[in-house]
Amino acid sequence: MAIARWSPFQELTTLHTTMDRLFGDMAENNANSGTTDMTTFRLPVDIAETDNGYLIKAPVPGFKPEEVEVSLSDGVLSITAQHKEEKTEKKKNYLRREVAYGNFERFIALPRDVQGDNIKANFKNGVLEIEVPRAPKPQPKKIEVKAEDQQQGQRQMAAAGSGSNNKS
Repeated sequence: MAIARWSPFQELTTLHTTMDRLFGDMAENNANSGTTDMTTFRLPVDIAETDNGYLIKAPVPGFKPEEVEVSLSDGVLSITAQHKEEKTEKKKNYLRREVAYGNFERFIALPRDVQGDNIKANFKNGVLEIEVPRAPKPQPKKIEVKAEDQQQGQRQMAAAGSGSNNKS
């Protein structure tokens, strides 16, 4: 049995080659299929904890509020932004055209203590803000400690002591 030495650089090279092949295959399939579907990207988000819940901010520049959908199902908040670009085939004298839109989506698992019925979403200046309130935490309940009656405690101790003498 031969012992092979582990090489992290070899593994990185293999991973790099595999990823190149994967992305090359995807690009080739899209070029051959002739589809004009836009790629779906992972929507970046900022999630902050507030006094009453959570605040989620997601930049979606270039999208209109009606192109953004927010839903909650089984404790997972789903944010989807789809832009349907209308293409015209007019030839223009573009030297370079880099303005393009894409689709974005993000799924966020929420904690159990959120109030799903009270989630609010606002769209302002290309930023989607989602307020996720949480249920108030239960307050600690103070339990009264009662003092035992001294005479009753002494009687119990005397009974326990006389029982141990009978055993000898």
